[in-house]
Amino acid sequence: MKVWFSNYKWLLLRRLTQLIILSLFLLGPWFGIWIVKGNLASSLTLDVLPLTDPYVLLQSLFAGQTLETAALTGAVIVLIFYLIVGGRVYCSWVCPINIVTDVAANLRERLNIKGGTSISRATPSP
Repeated sequence: MKVWFSNYKWLLLRRLTQLIILSLFLLGPWFGIWIVKGNLASSLTLDVLPLTDPYVLLQSLFAGQTLETAALTGAVIVLIFYLIVGGRVYCSWVCPINIVTDVAANLRERLNIKGGTSISRATPSP
């Protein structure tokens, strides 16, 4: 057990972090406890701290959207955090898609599902 935990401690800590962050977002809609409002692209924590994904902010800017001060402030906060801690922190420690892909891979292995489907080149296009 000790060896197993030693081998998987970082994975377990990352999954726990992802579940906690996801739970913070779900507390509001489910129980009326609004610690975090918004989504993983742009949020407001405790009605004080804005956080915005810098890439989503750029997409919005290039799409011609008017940017609010809170979104700009949130993007600057996230960029500073990325500069201090590292840019891949969001993908590895926050984003819940990792849990989804790991579960899908595990199910594919357990159900012995081989490869995806392929469409013949001879299939006519619509």
